[in-house]
Amino acid sequence: MKKYILAVVFFIAASSSFAIDVRDSFIVDAVYRNYIVHLPASYNASNQYPLVLNLHGYTSTADQQMLYSQMNATSDANNFIVVYPNGIANYWNAFGSGADDVKFLDTLIERLSRTYSVDRTGIYSCGMSNGGFMSYTLACQLSHKIAAIASVTGVMSNWNQANCSISRKVPVMQIHGTADPTVNYNGGSGSLSVEATVLFWCDTNGCSLVSDTISVPNTNVGDNCTAELIRYRSCAQGSEVYFYKITDGGHTWPSGAINIPNNNTNRDFNASTEIWNFFKRHKLQTTTSIKAIKEEKLLSVYPNPFSEKLNLNIENAGETTVKIFNSIGSIVFSGNVNQNLEINTSNWAAGVYFATIKSSKGSYTQKLVKNK
Repeated sequence: MKKYILAVVFFIAASSSFAIDVRDSFIVDAVYRNYIVHLPASYNASNQYPLVLNLHGYTSTADQQMLYSQMNATSDANNFIVVYPNGIANYWNAFGSGADDVKFLDTLIERLSRTYSVDRTGIYSCGMSNGGFMSYTLACQLSHKIAAIASVTGVMSNWNQANCSISRKVPVMQIHGTADPTVNYNGGSGSLSVEATVLFWCDTNGCSLVSDTISVPNTNVGDNCTAELIRYRSCAQGSEVYFYKITDGGHTWPSGAINIPNNNTNRDFNASTEIWNFFKRHKLQTTTSIKAIKEEKLLSVYPNPFSEKLNLNIENAGETTVKIFNSIGSIVFSGNVNQNLEINTSNWAAGVYFATIKSSKGSYTQKLVKNK
């Protein structure tokens, strides 16, 4: 299995001309947690790509969410990575009891950032139902990493509301039907109503309650529902709160791959596309950009490609932490470097490696290739 993953990752890291899905797992709190990564057809490790977490609903799976939301097509069209994780027993802990899913998803973000070329300023979370609830949990607890979130048919739990602590404003999109029979539009069963959820984030993000409303053209009269977009755009730190209100809509993903019985699925807009259109408007603000770090040439790693040795050259960066990972995420070198260093790589296998470099000036990841 490891040889297979190594071969796949080596291929896609060098250059991809078609989309590919990679299945992988790792242990968190003594339990194997698994996920599916979809890399867009344009993927090339020399570029950086936003990362979207797409979380399934209760009783559902990563495979079902991937097929139902059809977000792979949006990924391919817009050049971002999308990952579909699996919750334990088909459930996400957005209510304060159960597995530490924040730890799992936080670790997953770090793992994917080491393995692939992830734009750390563009990491997002969305989800369906329980996955939407969990996306709000990430907004509350990982606001330093998650640039924006979107929830489809999921709202804030009472537990989330009581335990929400953010380090920065988090842009939020809510998509919900007024006739949702599973997560009631008016709240209940340990959760806020849809409108209370929207108002919570307007208050949290320091938004003016002056909104504008756009009617979504009713292009599909056979779906038995209509949609409007309510936007709160005057918020602190450039944040926004968007609310797609679907009149007579059910517990569904707009333009989802199938029609769910007894639930109207709106087909006047595509949820995956509109979620991405919202996400791409928002990025984490960093004090020192990756581009600036590279331009200052604070640290160089050479030669690249390499064979028997690898040189690290530090210039005015102070003490710098360097970790080098192979293509399946194992650390092959780790150390604090404050001067030039030569690493013996003669016993390293040929293939792709990633050097993660962190100093007081900032951080970035560089792809390396070892020849035979």
